[in-house]
Formats: sequence, C-alpha cells, structure tokens
Amino acid sequence: MSNHETADNYSRVIAQVDDRHRVIVCKDGIQWILQRREKGTGRWPWKARHYCRTRKALLRVTGAACRAPDPLAMQTLADLPEHIGGVAA
Repeated sequence: MSNHETADNYSRVIAQVDDRHRVIVCKDGIQWILQRREKGTGRWPWKARHYCRTRKALLRVTGAACRAPDPLAMQTLADLPEHIGGVAA
C-alpha cells in the first residue's frame, strides 16, 4: 500500500464510486477527496477534483460528477460521519 494520495494503491480509499472516480481520506485525515482517474497510466494516475469536510458536500459533488455511481459506494459515503477531522467551520 502507498502513502501517496494519487497512487492506485493508496491505503485510505473509502469507495470506488465508478470506473473513473473514487473517494479517499487525505493523508492528514482532515478532508475527503473526490478523485478522478486520468487517462493514461502515469505514475500518479488519480487527480483531486473536490475537497470536502462535510458528508453533505461530499455526496453532492460525487452525485454531480458521477453519471452512474455504484449504489453500494454511495451508501458507504452516506454512512460516513457528518464531518471529518473535527467540527467543520
């Protein structure tokens, strides 16, 4: 497992939402990141698209970015705590 957020084998992946999107916990544990897999097979194929501190925001941006999200992945996100890394400002 890798500690690089953009690696395929990053250790803190929460859910693979569809074939091009996943949600991770950032390395500092203070935000969820919706990432999109970029074309090609570069060393760091995953790029951050949205940074979220609340579950509500994460669900909103994920639903907007993914045309056909996996229902189990979306349920995993819906089951997350209301905020990550303490109280959101």
